[in-house]
Amino acid sequence: MKNALHSAVWSGSIAFGMILLACGPHVPSGQERDGGMDGTVQPDRMIGDGTVIPDAQGPECSSNDDCDGGFCVSGHCCPTREQVCGQACCGTDQVCFANACVTPGDVCHSAGDCGEDEYCEFGLGEDAGVGDAGTSDGGICLRPAPSGRCVALPPKCDADGGVPDGGICIQDCEYHPESGGPLHAEAKWSWDPDTVVEYPDFVDVWATPAVGRLYDTNCDGEVNELDPPNVVFVSGNARGTCCSCGPYTPSTCLTGVLRVLDGLSGQEVWSLRRAEPGSIGFAGLSVALGDVNRDGTMEIVAVTGEGKVAVIDSVGNVVALSNEIIQEHNANAFGWGGGLAIADMDGDGNVEVAYGRSLFTITSGGVTRLFEGTGGRGGGAASALSLFADMDMQTGGDLELVAGNTVYRKDGTILWQNTDLPDGYDAVADLNSDGLPEVVLVAHGQVWVLDGATGTVLLGPATLPGTGSGGPPTVADFDGDGQREIGVAQANYYSVLKPNWNDGSLDLFWNTPNHDLSSSVTGSTVFDFEGDGAAEVVYNDECFLWVFDGTTGEVRFAALTASFTATESSLLADVDGDGHAEMVMIANGANPSSSGWKCDVAPWNQPGPNGVRPAWVPPSYGPAYRGIKVFGDRANSWVGTRTLWNEHSYHVTNICDPRDGACNSSEPYGAIPYRERANWVLPWLNNFRQNVQDQGLFNAPDGTLEVVADCSDSPLLHAFLRNIGAALLPSGVVVAFYVDEGGGERSLGEAQTTTALFPGQVAELTYQTTMQDNVTRDSTFFARIEIDPNNVTFHQCREDNDESAHVKPNCAIVE
Repeated sequence: MKNALHSAVWSGSIAFGMILLACGPHVPSGQERDGGMDGTVQPDRMIGDGTVIPDAQGPECSSNDDCDGGFCVSGHCCPTREQVCGQACCGTDQVCFANACVTPGDVCHSAGDCGEDEYCEFGLGEDAGVGDAGTSDGGICLRPAPSGRCVALPPKCDADGGVPDGGICIQDCEYHPESGGPLHAEAKWSWDPDTVVEYPDFVDVWATPAVGRLYDTNCDGEVNELDPPNVVFVSGNARGTCCSCGPYTPSTCLTGVLRVLDGLSGQEVWSLRRAEPGSIGFAGLSVALGDVNRDGTMEIVAVTGEGKVAVIDSVGNVVALSNEIIQEHNANAFGWGGGLAIADMDGDGNVEVAYGRSLFTITSGGVTRLFEGTGGRGGGAASALSLFADMDMQTGGDLELVAGNTVYRKDGTILWQNTDLPDGYDAVADLNSDGLPEVVLVAHGQVWVLDGATGTVLLGPATLPGTGSGGPPTVADFDGDGQREIGVAQANYYSVLKPNWNDGSLDLFWNTPNHDLSSSVTGSTVFDFEGDGAAEVVYNDECFLWVFDGTTGEVRFAALTASFTATESSLLADVDGDGHAEMVMIANGANPSSSGWKCDVAPWNQPGPNGVRPAWVPPSYGPAYRGIKVFGDRANSWVGTRTLWNEHSYHVTNICDPRDGACNSSEPYGAIPYRERANWVLPWLNNFRQNVQDQGLFNAPDGTLEVVADCSDSPLLHAFLRNIGAALLPSGVVVAFYVDEGGGERSLGEAQTTTALFPGQVAELTYQTTMQDNVTRDSTFFARIEIDPNNVTFHQCREDNDESAHVKPNCAIVE
């Protein structure tokens, strides 16, 4: 057998110690099992889960008659039937699991409950039995919380592939997707008028959502990798136009519902209509996520329709409300765009919240407004976006608030303000490789690069080639040359600019037509789908979600949507926790036929010239698209990324994930760092509004099979599918059972997994032969992972180990 990591997510439930097989793979007489590719294992050899098979349990034997009531296994007596495990004899502290002897450890619910060199084996536990009945606090349980036992992992192979200590080891497992060409994205789920449950009139989303593990969806008492991330946003009812355009009082920009969805299914987890009695709802701007009160669980920070900053816990309880409102709340169309940013500015443990130039702090006493700035706000009053960064790098790591043409300290004083420039939207990165930050400022259709410490103009202005103001910029390496470029959306073009430090200019690298005839201030994000070093642009306009090639601007993917466009951007994150990135798209019911949008007229109602962009057509449920849609790669080949995107001004180091090096290792998942690391000094970052992780980008699964045949006239075949790779093996893996007919093979049937397998886990699939199969206990059987080349749903790091060893039922062991 191909021994591997033994862990289980079963198609059915297998209780502790249930698998006690008396019939194992056939072994020729006199041949001991030596761990080779022929399916043999020697005594005192390490098996797939790191367990050492016990040495001979009794005297040598040739049959059961020699064992005084025991059983003859591989030439040695095994004391009891329960200790017989295929061709091995388990010790008294072991159990036979997946045809191998396993020593179970502590009870666990996830790998986090086990030691560093262990994993959680669900096949050795019992299903917790938690269903949809809910919890005592009124929450819901979307899926059961499995329990298992901790089991030792096998060691990693040596650098040269050698096996340490003569046992079984696992190698690094990566798959590198091909670069270029169309992206084969498909919708994983949608939340829209057909699927909404609570408050069905409020389905329009016009602000960038947030993503992160927030809710204990399996009710096991903790939030961990068994709980998929959540998608968090405010949805309203735009009534077919921009939320401030209709004659409605109060404005529909202010009357939204705060929503939390399950990232795996799109199912509603909870919805909050208002933060306090008498409130009109929530403003439709971008929320922020983070553990703002240091209790180990993330909270949501949002803004009420009255302009108060609200802190809401993971189950929908309002923890705090600000004592004062955001001053810009009085602006016309407040809630139409913009969003919140959060950070601990001075390392005192209290998290600050900013909307534009309004700064608040969260303490045990509540949410207090610190100041309303007098300079730039980071865009218009109704669409402000500011960010936190250490701009002067001289004050022990204290952060400043960057808002348009102004940088504020925590006490409200101004570090610098460039009054020669207009207010606008910002990004921060090191664009000239000097280790210090620069500010990218976009306003009035122009782009500048400013010195981060002084606000002095270093490059620009560059006039963008299209019309309109220009939206929040992105910074990334778009062409893989190691240098950073700037991406900006306007009304009719998306443009990428290259800083030219030789002549002090910002040169146009490429521009591609888009469709934002109304606001012209939409945001965007960037993501390197194949991990080839060149980031693609992900951009949501009035009619389409676009993915543009970072080097050429060529359209690689387009999907249908409808938006009156504020400052929103689509985003990339591992939304369902499967180890691969997904795209999150928003829609808000903008009338596609109105003079401002015109989605259903030529050329947009015809397919694009390269065949990638579809013709715009309305959805089945109405005249325009509404809600949230999540896209993933059809073959699960997009690289891995974080399960976090916590604010519009996201830049990785602003929130912690212990799996990467963005924060100090002691800061847990979702923490707002006490001392935020400068994004631009980390070699794997130096970007803005781009999601990425520093390791494991190419992690892939690797499925292996072992087959055991019961000893009967119509044998029951057991296939143990093990994931010995480094990433999730998705559900739906097809395993085919065969009979070997002396050089030929005949298919018997298939079985399919119904759950995903984490690295190290195993599923048991069975096939019951029948008289029509024309097989006997003397037949030879094997199994193979079947992958349809025309419908590839996952990629492995290896495909040469997808077939099991060929085995016969072993009928030597009888009572």
